[in-house]
Amino acid sequence: MGRFLIIFWYSYSLSNTPFASYKRHLVTYYNNEVRNNIITISRLICSSCGHTHAILPSVIVPYMSFSFKFTLFIIHDYLVGKFNSIEAMCEHYGIAISTFYRILTKFKEHKKLWLGLLEDKLISALKFLQTIMNSTFIEIETFIINFLNRTALSFFQGTS
Repeated sequence: MGRFLIIFWYSYSLSNTPFASYKRHLVTYYNNEVRNNIITISRLICSSCGHTHAILPSVIVPYMSFSFKFTLFIIHDYLVGKFNSIEAMCEHYGIAISTFYRILTKFKEHKKLWLGLLEDKLISALKFLQTIMNSTFIEIETFIINFLNRTALSFFQGTS
């Protein structure tokens, strides 16, 4: 059964030219099942700085193999108590317990950065998460881009 991931990204500066590409794992969650995908990431070389830069789709969390939605499902299942234990949940998702706690900690930190201290106290983690999860792809992508513009971080970045 062949599966393709279609990846869109915004146009990039004309000072960049294609340089190379590499394969990368992208762990997703679909129909209550963890899926490991292999995707190709394009790299560009910048004529201004001479460095190469990877063009990552917004659904990828930098420095992680998990998709943005995959991390949302993990946090959601934890918040609603879907599993009897953290161990059972981590086994279902195929992640280490320490990885889960890093993701959870980063989620809480980034929620606070996005909402501010007062709103962070007033809006529950579950309500915030459900708002994101119930959004359209375009709304999620806009949120991710706006978070990046506001904080210079990708949501969940720094969890590995």
